[in-house]
Amino acid sequence: MHLDLVTIAGAEIAVAAVLAGMFLLVWGRDGWSLEAAPRFVGSWGLAALVFSLGGGAMLVSALFSSVNGLVVGTSVAILSAGLKWHAARRFAGRQSAPVWILLGPAVFLLAAFLGLAPTLDDRFVIACSILAVYGLAASFELGRMPDASQSWPAIALLRIGGAAYLSWIPIALSSPLMSLPAALTSAWLPYVVLVTMLLRVALAFVVLSMAKDRDEEEQRRFAYTDSLTGLPNRRALFDAAEAVVERRLHGGGTPVSLVIADLDHFKDTNDTFGHSIGDEVLRLFAKVFRESFDKNHTIARLGGEEFAAILPGVDGDEAVEAAERLRESFAQAASFVSGLPVGSTVSIGVTADKDVDSGLSSLFRRADAALYAAKSAGRDRVVFVGREDAAVSGAENSVVRTSPTRLDVQRVPSG
Repeated sequence: MHLDLVTIAGAEIAVAAVLAGMFLLVWGRDGWSLEAAPRFVGSWGLAALVFSLGGGAMLVSALFSSVNGLVVGTSVAILSAGLKWHAARRFAGRQSAPVWILLGPAVFLLAAFLGLAPTLDDRFVIACSILAVYGLAASFELGRMPDASQSWPAIALLRIGGAAYLSWIPIALSSPLMSLPAALTSAWLPYVVLVTMLLRVALAFVVLSMAKDRDEEEQRRFAYTDSLTGLPNRRALFDAAEAVVERRLHGGGTPVSLVIADLDHFKDTNDTFGHSIGDEVLRLFAKVFRESFDKNHTIARLGGEEFAAILPGVDGDEAVEAAERLRESFAQAASFVSGLPVGSTVSIGVTADKDVDSGLSSLFRRADAALYAAKSAGRDRVVFVGREDAAVSGAENSVVRTSPTRLDVQRVPSG
């Protein structure tokens, strides 16, 4: 079956224009957001629009035998491939690199106008080579994502497209196009256009699916993240507590520690230095808090100036040592904030147990009691309440272990 090149090329241009409109409408519906998912859709739409313009210029130039117009149109089509590569790179979380977007079109233009590629077939070979490089580079960028499992269809299609461009080079060398009028009647060139059109449509659906998955992922992350500090929020902490309990149902035998920290006199900090400095103190504590615990520990901002950490596999002594390091590190870091003598400190309650109930509720009660004891004992200290000290939450003269006097025993009146 012989395909008419003009017809199939016109169809590809129309398809690219429709896809561009669809992508840009979706992006506009998201308010032209520069978040990763909407920006990916918008960038892909811009690439499709650029291709439709370049493809239109190529088709008109071929019909009117304009060699220079064909060169310019081809360079614009190559630019669209560079934009797709750049969109994939940004979606993968890497920095912008605009110079590489322009390198491909520039190389093609220089090769054509400086006489390095004097014939139509020479230019076809160079164009296919550059397009293959952009396609394979885009697949490489997506493959470098921390979780590339959802992007494998796009990676596969980009690599198929790159391989297809390279496979057409030997065909062009064995069956040269020779001239523009001859190219319009080529037996194999329409199939090249048909394959690129089918890949373009398939990639469009995959890109929309990837953007949707990323958007849902970011919404879930937003729902579980404190916007000021970037730490997980209360909801994330209690979900983690449930996960810890679930794991212990199958294992058990190892301790779980809980740390609750509350910044001292935080209202006074806000009143004295202003809320912007107060926010800076919270962000500073979140940074120190994150650095004080391992990656397998769950840390969170409970709300206001209160933070918590769940430490699976950590006993009471280890948890107290970690909490004491946190207290000392924060006191040092917060002595001056933005050049102001803030001198912020933190009180910390710690508890640990091998037998935990559903949701770690008993641990939270004891950690709250320990935090209350730390506040009552003068603040800027770590207090540990063990299982045997459970009465501290409601009884007077309860025995707790405190720092900074390093696990000495003192009686802290309640109330």
